[in-house]
Amino acid sequence: MAPTTIPIRLYSDRATKFVVRQGRPITVRKLTEASHAGLNIFRDYCANSSIHGFNLIETVYDKWRRDPVVVTFAEKPTPIYDIPFPAVTICPLTKVKSSVLNFTAVYQRVLEGSGNVTEEEYDQFLAMKQVCDFSFNTFLSNQSFDDNLVHVLQDMAPPFEETFLSCIWRNKYFSCDNLFEKTLTERGICYTFNGLSEDAILRKEQFHQDYKHLGEKRSSENWSMEQGYKPNLGLDVYPRRVVSSGSPAGLIVILKSDVEDMDYLCGNSFQGFQVQIHTPNQIPQISSQSIRVPVNHELTVRLDPYLITTSKNVKSYSAQKRRCYYPHERYLRFFRTYTKPNCVLECLSNFTLHMCGCVQYSMPRPPGVHICGIERLACCERAELILQEQGLGLVDNSTTRMLLQSCNCLPACIFLEYKTEISQAHFEWRRLVNTIHLFEREMNHSEMSSLLIYFKEAQFISIKRNQLFGVNDFIANCGGILGLFMGVSLLSIVEILYYFTLKPLINHFMRKHRKSHKIATVVPYVAGGTYSTTFNKFLRDVA
Repeated sequence: MAPTTIPIRLYSDRATKFVVRQGRPITVRKLTEASHAGLNIFRDYCANSSIHGFNLIETVYDKWRRDPVVVTFAEKPTPIYDIPFPAVTICPLTKVKSSVLNFTAVYQRVLEGSGNVTEEEYDQFLAMKQVCDFSFNTFLSNQSFDDNLVHVLQDMAPPFEETFLSCIWRNKYFSCDNLFEKTLTERGICYTFNGLSEDAILRKEQFHQDYKHLGEKRSSENWSMEQGYKPNLGLDVYPRRVVSSGSPAGLIVILKSDVEDMDYLCGNSFQGFQVQIHTPNQIPQISSQSIRVPVNHELTVRLDPYLITTSKNVKSYSAQKRRCYYPHERYLRFFRTYTKPNCVLECLSNFTLHMCGCVQYSMPRPPGVHICGIERLACCERAELILQEQGLGLVDNSTTRMLLQSCNCLPACIFLEYKTEISQAHFEWRRLVNTIHLFEREMNHSEMSSLLIYFKEAQFISIKRNQLFGVNDFIANCGGILGLFMGVSLLSIVEILYYFTLKPLINHFMRKHRKSHKIATVVPYVAGGTYSTTFNKFLRDVA
């Protein structure tokens, strides 16, 4: 049996060395704990009180705390002249004239390994493989980077005048080269109507200077997405706008495709054009959303604007609660204007660079970053797939997961897009040409397509983000609920006294009682050791 002089220590005293110390001062921690305790007491009372108004107030408060922003219809319709006519980007599926490169013939010679392919043809062939809808691509080159790719695509692109035949804007004939400007997209060289310039969209100080992405040069100083158009400017503004609905106030484009230049291997059996309708301040992304215009067809697109605005009183809430960003809240490295598509494109560029060590030619990139060659296109596709699946939580790598989470591309608080209704019919253009004897020479060995775009209505109902209710509204709400009290009696007053005085005191004394009955442990006896006579003192204290 161990001597009675062995010291006894409380179990709780021994366990304190395993407790992680917090950085906050004890006073601050106690005040925080006290505030949490007070809130818990209030919630306990609201949940169990016979005065049902308090229970309702708690429900209203929780709803206000979780979802303070509500989306409603605007009080009055918005006229279409308050918003710009959409930007229209047209991409021909014919990427190169057959006289410059016969893609199918070169592909077959390369696949067979016959060897009679010139160096220039091989470079053009590799460039075409990056822009074609080439779904059965079995040939892979050992080309990691292709920094000269865009220059090759520009040199091969069919001339502008061989694609655009006629353009009508607001019921007036215009030369198409006065309406459309060259744009670089993931589908190669395209042409955009009513888009903003590089100076308005891009942070050119962060961009490479190897080539231009946007060819537009017109100033858009009289319009912004947040403020709209400046007053008293009329129709002579950029980006362009209209004042009425219907086809006379829209855009008509007559397009042509040379039969000899149609390559069904590159075009994936579809010939014609891809068209994207987007806001002027957005970089076009044809692969994400586009309309196909087949040859010998007439396509009519009716527009229904979808505009979301946000009240000023919502600014005080965090971006995560209101679920949108104001322009000053989210900085993009490559873009001056924040939009969700621009944010997604920048995120994709950064993630592709992280995974593959290069980016695709149409992506924004700083100076010194390489353009991915054919060999790394599979890596680019994998990076895009991972980015699309990030919400599923399938990424294991912590660095990759952190990079994806930093994207967080919420919509802009002022957001505009164009819903479309599309109708299509066969275009008997040959009978028309033979009857009026117009474009007979230009349409020799060619096919024609027609595209008509206009607003469906002269006004539309926009959507507005607003706060559910402010502090004053919440107090008034509580007052209205308290006014519904029924059956308040002396027992209800006793409940209030119990939950806010007696119950906290009882809980306090119960905690003290439990603390005084802590488990004790005996320090193991060591032969020859010296011990103080603390055991008898401890017994006297307990007694």
